Amino acid sequence: MKARKALAPLLSCTLAAAALPAHGAGEARPFPQHTVYTAGTIKPKAQNQAALDRAVRDFYRVWKAAYLRSTGEGERYVFCNAENIFEPKSTRSVSEGHGYGMLAAVLMAGADPEARADFDGLFRFYRAHPSEANPALMAWRQVAKGSAIVTRKSDRDSATDGDLDIACALLMADLQWGGGGPIAYRKEAQKLLVAIQAAETDSRRHTLTLGSWVDTQSPQWGGLRPSDFMPAHWKTFAAAAAAPESGEWTRRTDATYRVLGEVQAAFSPRTGLQPDFVAWEAGAYRPAPAGFLEGPNDGAYGYNACRVPWRLGTDYLLTGDPRARALLAPLNAWVVQATGGDPGKLNAGYRLDGAPLQPDSSAAFVGPLAVAAMADPARQAWLDALWADLLARAPGGEDYYGNSVKLLTMIVLSGNWWQPLPP
Repeated sequence: MKARKALAPLLSCTLAAAALPAHGAGEARPFPQHTVYTAGTIKPKAQNQAALDRAVRDFYRVWKAAYLRSTGEGERYVFCNAENIFEPKSTRSVSEGHGYGMLAAVLMAGADPEARADFDGLFRFYRAHPSEANPALMAWRQVAKGSAIVTRKSDRDSATDGDLDIACALLMADLQWGGGGPIAYRKEAQKLLVAIQAAETDSRRHTLTLGSWVDTQSPQWGGLRPSDFMPAHWKTFAAAAAAPESGEWTRRTDATYRVLGEVQAAFSPRTGLQPDFVAWEAGAYRPAPAGFLEGPNDGAYGYNACRVPWRLGTDYLLTGDPRARALLAPLNAWVVQATGGDPGKLNAGYRLDGAPLQPDSSAAFVGPLAVAAMADPARQAWLDALWADLLARAPGGEDYYGNSVKLLTMIVLSGNWWQPLPP
């Protein structure tokens, strides 16, 4: 389901919208936040804080102009197929990208006076395209049909990663704007968390499934997408969910950290790379075989797993969880050695032993590795090089996926990511 390298001509930089004023509009946490991350972590030193903030604002304007669309009915969506990377070409939205859009809107509120209107429009689109498994979940894909955007029957299952980001964005919106408006953000988040618990979990192993379409009869039953592991989100969910779901999020966090640790120790102790998918076979977890879900490289570090360093790094920055840093340490060491400290030598995908999959490049790999580097003060030069690489990448050289991951990781890298975590 993930996007690949851009297939269309470069986006013009004229996509940039008119400058967005940098002031709040009643937000509790307006951008920039300058969050105090875990002691001992680092940020890019190549620019001062004002320049970091400005880089994020500038790229957000370009991203928003390129990808945020209105249906004309008070709904908004993230246009995922501007570069024709999805089949069918009529694809307009996927739940993964919708979650990215909702996170971006709530985090950039204060820099963008339209942020709440955008967020509420994104919420309405999400609710207008429910999964058939549970109406609180989002159907994974929407397509154009004439002038309308619809969900085909074949696309009415959910994808867990999109639902997780949407739920977290709703909890952030409750802190950002409160619950006194037309949308009760916290209640909507709690409904979504109940739906995730009902339709996207493997309660026996305290893990999440790939989506509502996976059941005990599916070949993918018991399997995981490591990039679905968003531990800082899950700690937020544990604080927000009602019992007994609250305790289950804590157990789920512990179980998934354990699984990733086991997979890394057995299959990638030198590189620290995680696979796109993990399968449950003969009572144990292992990298998924070819054809498990998306293709021949399902057991490699590809366009799904590239997000793992971002999610783990964010957890370490916000909560100081030592398990995150332990998983990132071999990855940080290996990637610097493999590239000689030159981001230009990064590949968009590796086998778990470190062999490159193909001579390709994407911001979707660069941004998350930069977040991982923030966990290790010895990686300052590497972090600065990765930040410079992100800034040098023309928006038109990336697709929706690369640009979206770039935006969200830049928010982390600039010190502006926050979540309504418990004290």
